[in-house]
Amino acid sequence: MPEQCPPLAASGPAPTGHDQVICSLFEGDFHLGLAVLINSIVRAGFKGLFWIGCRGELPPWTAPLKRRDDGLFEVGEALLGFETIDPNRHFGQFKPEFLSHVIEAGIARRYLWYFDPDITVRCTWSFFEMWVRHGVCLCQEIAMGTMPSRHPFRCEWMALAREAGWGEPRREQERYYNSGFVGLDIEYRGFLAQWIGAVRLANRSGVVPTQFQKGNRAQVFYTVDQDTLNIATMYADVPFSTIGPEGMGFMRGGFTMYHSVGRSKAWRKKFIQSSLMGMPPSDGDKHFLACADGPLHPYRAGALKIMRLRAGLAAFLGRFYRRSE
Repeated sequence: MPEQCPPLAASGPAPTGHDQVICSLFEGDFHLGLAVLINSIVRAGFKGLFWIGCRGELPPWTAPLKRRDDGLFEVGEALLGFETIDPNRHFGQFKPEFLSHVIEAGIARRYLWYFDPDITVRCTWSFFEMWVRHGVCLCQEIAMGTMPSRHPFRCEWMALAREAGWGEPRREQERYYNSGFVGLDIEYRGFLAQWIGAVRLANRSGVVPTQFQKGNRAQVFYTVDQDTLNIATMYADVPFSTIGPEGMGFMRGGFTMYHSVGRSKAWRKKFIQSSLMGMPPSDGDKHFLACADGPLHPYRAGALKIMRLRAGLAAFLGRFYRRSE
């Protein structure tokens, strides 16, 4: 049996019975990304519940929000609640357990989504409502996004699964998906159980529970949350509805999300310095700044204005300083 999430509700008892629930996990300065993620989704038309797992104190930008008698904050037409958690496990490995907890606690009654706090949503929420009706929603990675069914890593994963008594995979998977976003009808919660099981396979193979990455990409398990999610796609008896790497803004042609992968997050960037090094603001950076001022306000107005001015100047400089491919 997977370990149970040890919840401590920081904003009152856990609410129950919400048809649409969006989850995220954060600690440290990722609260800035979380606020902008929520802004982008509320602007897109979301009217359900945000249920956020956090390690540490509530973000400072919650202080001016209206708080209801049940402890939930009002954010536009949506609601926001927090749960303080300390799972002794890296949040990347903890994602499927937290989502399973949200279902088992009755918080999510029908549809459930997870977004990393370094994502922003670009399109209307009605698209996500339509998408989730067709199966477990995933976006393809761009790094190793095509991973053939007989890729050596998959062969190793299958060997580990056989040793654990899983048998053979239910599908030959040819693509590799990003773990920063997942959407599902709770009818397909079996996918989360399979993902938890895959995390345990990784742990039995030497991945420490507190690790995000292990060694380098030559390792059978490297980016642990992503590798284990992709194992789950091979074995889970659920339908999937997937889109390509453009879905997270990894390449042109997308319309759904921007995902700021890597260590250089939009809220940490020194835009002018980066531009002079040949790395002007990305489309994701620009969208982050566009969504940074409401309904949540993680920045003071003056500080945000300066950030936007610097990003604008950096974009101009980027016309002349461009890193060669």
